[in-house]
Amino acid sequence: AIAEAMFNWAREQGAVAFAHWFFPSRGGGGAKGSMTGACKMDTMLDLDWSSKEATKPFFATLPHERLFAGETDGSSFPNGGLRATHTAAAFTSWDRSSPCFVYDRVLRVPCAFVTHLGACIDDKTPLLRSNDALNKQGLRLLGNIGLATNAKAIHSFLGWEQEFF
Repeated sequence: AIAEAMFNWAREQGAVAFAHWFFPSRGGGGAKGSMTGACKMDTMLDLDWSSKEATKPFFATLPHERLFAGETDGSSFPNGGLRATHTAAAFTSWDRSSPCFVYDRVLRVPCAFVTHLGACIDDKTPLLRSNDALNKQGLRLLGNIGLATNAKAIHSFLGWEQEFF
């Protein structure tokens, strides 16, 4: 249902493809602070595998299994010695805390980027993991001191502290 709704919205915006959009750690690649993002592009097409025809017909769709996660050839990204060449696969996972958007007729899906063992090789995954830790321990703290015991989540925001200086 989510993939179908996102597909319909993206098509209304003129999208003809989708991409997992992520920011790999570039080491000494020259871009400051991973300002250069990467995209794992994919089509909004799939084959009708149930067809008995030898040449399978295709149809427009956004398959849910490709929306939530993707696989790239991670060997082209710096890895800091985290993995050998035969384990160079890297995976993207949709960061549902960041909004998807359409740019240049491509639905961009913000993602985290990790190795096959879960080691982060991007600049977003440490932030997402920190947010999870803050949420878990913040709720624990509130419960232990008896404040906002009915709270379900703690949300942190970056940048607002700059307004005080």
